[in-house]
Amino acid sequence: MTSQHSSLADFSTLRRGQQITLRHSSGDQFSGVLEDHADDSSVVWVRSDDGAGRRLFHREDGYSIGI
Repeated sequence: MTSQHSSLADFSTLRRGQQITLRHSSGDQFSGVLEDHADDSSVVWVRSDDGAGRRLFHREDGYSIGI
């Protein structure tokens, strides 16, 4: 199964509770469940799959989102 990746600017179409993977061109990757996003689609909160808590991502941080 292949995943679909899009710019963080497109994350407003995602739903809370959806499983996502964020990837950066540097090789950094973060997988988890979308917990929340700002009304203006500028940031998302993602709860880590590995139990490391949650993390805030800004759409200009350079990550793409895989669903």
